[in-house]
Amino acid sequence: MNDNVIILNRTPDDWKREFQRLFRGGGFFLLIIAALLVLFFLYSARPFYTVAPGEKGVVLRLGKHVRTKPAGFHFKLPWPIERVEKPNVQRIRNLTIGYVLESSARKIPKLEEALMLTGDENILHVELSVQYQINDPAAYLFNVKEQAEALKDICEASLRRVIGDYGVDAPLTGGKAAIEMDVREACQELCERYGLGFYLTAVQLIDVKAPGPVQAAFDAVTTSKENKQKYINQAEGYRNGKIPEAEGKAAAVINQASGYASERTLKAKGEVLRFSSVLAEYRKAKEVTQDRLYLETLEDVLEKVDVTIIDPNLGNVVPLLDLTNLGAGGSDRTTGRLPGAVGAVQGSGGLNQGVQK
Repeated sequence: MNDNVIILNRTPDDWKREFQRLFRGGGFFLLIIAALLVLFFLYSARPFYTVAPGEKGVVLRLGKHVRTKPAGFHFKLPWPIERVEKPNVQRIRNLTIGYVLESSARKIPKLEEALMLTGDENILHVELSVQYQINDPAAYLFNVKEQAEALKDICEASLRRVIGDYGVDAPLTGGKAAIEMDVREACQELCERYGLGFYLTAVQLIDVKAPGPVQAAFDAVTTSKENKQKYINQAEGYRNGKIPEAEGKAAAVINQASGYASERTLKAKGEVLRFSSVLAEYRKAKEVTQDRLYLETLEDVLEKVDVTIIDPNLGNVVPLLDLTNLGAGGSDRTTGRLPGAVGAVQGSGGLNQGVQK
């Protein structure tokens, strides 16, 4: 070591002589004891602390809340000046009303909590489950002593009040969602008013039923109401199926009638035009037009009958045997004679040149 080095106004030799004096006088042991005392003080006072994930560090100075720290490594004044509480603010807690759960997850009813009076003076067995977590650690630690019991009382009171606002049908049928929402809002409002530091994450009606002695009667009423609604739905479905079908048929009849009316109108107009054209031709040549109309009328009539017309002036008419009707037997239904006795000129639906007026 360099003798020229000066440390705290002392040379190395001065420090050497000082340590030798301490060793000769027992001062070294005193130094060790002092160091141990300092280490013990630092360990017991714990000026450093760690807040785990999901926790909040609530620092108290002489019993008064001074600050809240997030997860991580932090410093505080030595104990007993400051101390730290670290509640878990992410853990979901659960409480039940109307029943308790054993370690084996078996549910045991608590009738003193479960029996409630509805707005129409009926008694129901209601079981509720509430899930919550800490959202204000300082309020949770210092505002209320028995936080879980206070929250349970709040939830039970809110549930009884909400059930009392409804009739017996709503909790048993389709009103559970509205009841759960009303209970959650009422409980959260009271938690904030009393400063419990809780936030309700879920409120669920586990079971709503009639008390044991009247369960059968309630079941019969519920079944009747369900059947009523089922029949109503069936009737609505039948009506919704029949009405469009009837409307379709009515539209078809209307369209058919409209088409028929249009057809008859157009046909009548055509007949008028045809009659007008015939009238014009008749005025030009009456005899020719009369003959033509007569022949056309005969043609229309004779098309619909099975008849043979011959010229009466013809002689030596050769009979012609009609073999087409022999298989049927009997006589000709039109003439009353044996089939096949026809003239030389035969027409089935038309006139020949031998026709005379």
